[in-house]
Order: sequence, then structure tokens, then C-alpha cells
Amino acid sequence: MTTHVLTAELPRPEALGHAAWAAIQDPFQRLRSAVTANDRPLVVGSAKDLIEATARVVLDARGRPAGSGEEYDKVLGDAHRAIEHQVGPGVAADAAVRQAATSARKLAGVLRELRNTYGTGHGRSVLPVLEDEVLETCVDAALLWTRWALRRLQLVLLGSLQPLIADLGTASFSMGSLATRLAAADLPQLEPADQRQLGVAVGQRASRNTFTVRIDGVEACALSQDAVTWPLGYREGVVEGLFLDQFGQVHVDEQARAPRLAAEILAPHPERTRILIELAERIYRSAWSQEFRLIWRQVVAEMHLARRLLGEATAERAWTEIAEHIQQTGEAYDALQQ
Repeated sequence: MTTHVLTAELPRPEALGHAAWAAIQDPFQRLRSAVTANDRPLVVGSAKDLIEATARVVLDARGRPAGSGEEYDKVLGDAHRAIEHQVGPGVAADAAVRQAATSARKLAGVLRELRNTYGTGHGRSVLPVLEDEVLETCVDAALLWTRWALRRLQLVLLGSLQPLIADLGTASFSMGSLATRLAAADLPQLEPADQRQLGVAVGQRASRNTFTVRIDGVEACALSQDAVTWPLGYREGVVEGLFLDQFGQVHVDEQARAPRLAAEILAPHPERTRILIELAERIYRSAWSQEFRLIWRQVVAEMHLARRLLGEATAERAWTEIAEHIQQTGEAYDALQQ
């Protein structure tokens, strides 16, 4: 009756490492072998092990690894709570869906008692009768919760902050892939410092003329006045990244789109004057990249055109002072080259 597990597949998250996937596949393959051999106690034990292994991998991915001695119920409950509100493309936020997932978690929780009664891992003086329905309940519970958790784990991994920031340094991004990962990262729920760090990485990658990153992470933000979807810390970081590269040099994209995008991104920020004053201090202390030395005049012209987008007199003055500094420095540099 449980032979459907022999053709069932678990959805492997693309970003899940080999060792973590092996930890899930091990009890899954033992479950299949137990069904093939009609080893009923092992079916019950392997079903419970599959759920626990998946839960532990989820907690590891969330940066909250479970202790080796943690009880099954706690590991399962912590893992479920860690992903039940995960956001991202294709994930439903309906209360009814969450309720269904909670029911799957409760069903999975029953496996501890069933394993204690029927499964492997315990010596018994009398061997209990293991009815077909017990096997069906164990296998169905294991597959239902595990498959739900693995689908959400994919988004957890895509939205993990440090791997995303690292990928923004060198990895390739197809159209829409950064948008998916930003949604999975759940920007509004990140700490402001983390929002800013991610924004800097996005801005710097966009300034290296990666148009998919510019579209998904910079232009989408510039077009929105929503400070929830695109929080203030992220906006502040993107603006810095658009003007200062990973080496601390003044640098913008070769088409000098940075001034307009930065002004639009800052427009909804209530502290845009402060941000520009702090940005100015960094620009004044920083050397210029070779690329910036070739386009500084275009940057100054674009800054003057974008100034009014800031919508605040003090912010406009700070912005103008940056443009004037760039012009003065550029003219001095050009004079030395003559």
C-alpha cells in the first residue's frame, strides 16, 4: 500500500549543498528500501528520520542549527516556524494555506509516538501488530511535510544574505533572478545594517554595467516610492554603491545613469540630506577609478539635471556641492595631464 513512495521524488533546492542533500536522501532511500523489503518497523523509523533530517537542514540554512540532543518535536516545530512565513515567488501567504501546512506539521509530529510504538530503535518483549494504515500514515506524513519544507527551503537559500552578497561580486544573474532572490531575502524584515550592506553590493554590481542587476535591484527601486518594499536602509546602500566601488574608489556606470537613479532612489528617504552629506565626505576622501576620469563631465551634467528630483532644498544643496567638487577635481586632474 505504500509503494507510491518508490516513484515519489523530493524537490531538491538548487542552492542546497551536497552534504545537506545527502543527509536528506539517506533516510529517504532507506524508506524506499524498507517499503521494497516490506520491513514495516523500518518504514516507520525511516519516515520519522526523513522528517527530522529535513528539519535539521532547514534550521542549519536559517543559521539556527539544532543541538544534537534536541527532541524531535522541538526540532520539527522550530524548523516549521522558521519557514512558515517565508516570502517569495510562488509562495502563498493565505491563512488557509498556512493552516494546511500547520496540519501537515501536526501529522508529522505524530510520527514520534508511532515510531516509539512500532518503529526501529527499540527492543520489545512483544512485537506489535503494524497495520497497513499505520504505514500509510507514516509515509504520507513524511512526504507531505518534507516536500512542503523543501519547496520553502529553496527560497530560504536564495534569500540568504551573505551568499547573495557574495554572488553579487562575481556570479552571473539572468533576467529576473535578482528580483527573485531579493523577494526571498524579505528586505523589509532585514536589520537596517543588513539592508544597507545588500544595497551597497547591488549598487556596486549595477555600476559595473550588469544590466540585469540594474533593472531588478536599482531601477525597480528608483521607480517606487514604497519605503516598505524598498526599505530606507537598502536605498541608502544602493546610492553609495552607485558612486563608490568595492575598492573605495569613485566610480559610476559607463553611461552615467547613477546620478538620476540615485536621486530617484533617495527621493522618498526622510534623511536624504544626511545621506548625501555623508556620501560627500566619502567622495572627497576617495580616489577616482580610471573609468570615472573619462566620464566625470557627463556625471556632473547628469547630476545637475537630476538635482530637482530630490525635492528638498537642503538635499539639493548637498547634491550640488558633490557635483561642484567633482567638477573642480576633474578640471584640476585634466590640467595636470596637459
